Amino acid sequence: MFKFTKEQVLSRSMAWEFAETELADMTLEFDKKGEFPRDIVEKLGEVGIIGLTAPTKYGGTAAGQLAGVIAVEELARVCPSIALFLEVTQTPIYALNNHGSEEQKKKFLCPVIKGEKIICIAATEPAGGSALANLETEAVSDDEGYIVNGKKFFITNGGVSDFCAVLAKTGDRASILVVEKGMEGFVVDARHVLTGFKAGDVSNLSFHNCRLPKQNMIGEEGAGLEFAVSIFTANRPAVGAVGLGIARGAFEIALKYAKERVLYGSPISNLQAIRFMLVDMDTEIESAKWLIYYPAAALDSGLTPKEISKYSARAKVVGAEVAFSVTHKAMQILGGCGVNPEYRLAGLINDAMVLFPATGTTQVMKVIQANEII
Repeated sequence: MFKFTKEQVLSRSMAWEFAETELADMTLEFDKKGEFPRDIVEKLGEVGIIGLTAPTKYGGTAAGQLAGVIAVEELARVCPSIALFLEVTQTPIYALNNHGSEEQKKKFLCPVIKGEKIICIAATEPAGGSALANLETEAVSDDEGYIVNGKKFFITNGGVSDFCAVLAKTGDRASILVVEKGMEGFVVDARHVLTGFKAGDVSNLSFHNCRLPKQNMIGEEGAGLEFAVSIFTANRPAVGAVGLGIARGAFEIALKYAKERVLYGSPISNLQAIRFMLVDMDTEIESAKWLIYYPAAALDSGLTPKEISKYSARAKVVGAEVAFSVTHKAMQILGGCGVNPEYRLAGLINDAMVLFPATGTTQVMKVIQANEII
């Protein structure tokens, strides 16, 4: 039987309480405004949620990857936009923690964990998509550092970030370099208005002769593609957790409604058709939960990202699929009320749709699994 550690139980409790006290009454307003709530980031840092996966030396709690996944799930249950922010933030935190220098960890990691600064990772390009090796963004070195030129597309947290970990060509190979807000030539081109995650920030970025010092290179020059594959692999369970949280949120709304909605003289939860849908939803959620938890727990046990590649890709696919399937069934249970924004289901199903292409399409994730299986 799967047994949670004390740290994981506390992480769930902390994230659940934060979602209920700080987000539950604000989610609809966040979505209506469509603005990124920076003050929530500061609060997430204050209570320690951002630093769950980071070492205590830099202000984190060292609770592990599964604890981070659990926190994302609990936030997504109430406010997927904030869960998306946390999920994406965990990616560069992993990169800096595993590949960054001591100086970089102090400069970039510490303020991000505290919620004082925001960080993103910029890999996707207009013509690249999931093919990370097809890079056009280039960082040319000289005696003073690097000069970066190029464009990045669909970068979550990109428009609000203080630090941007950029995947760029350095010669014949790729590297990851940190571009800082305010550096000349670093431009936020546009913020995307998506179907879902209305309060999240997804933007296009460009770099025009953007100069940065050599000490902003994460790890060795030329190791960026290998680093990128490993950090995205490590973070995919958290992407799946966004979907798992959305599914749980939709299920809770549907269950409450079914108990309260009276038809033919009794709650519709007494109708067999409704009961069967609730059973199916609950089963899908429980099945997805363990497929999403497993690769994160495996990382905590000492396995490498390469060793969990198939399971990590599966977690992302399962998260997207369970989010859409459960929200769809929930909307059927609510009937006309399901399309009323006040019930939140319309927003949740839109969020679920965005997960299919997010951080690598479900088809690309299945290619990863198939290659390993075959």
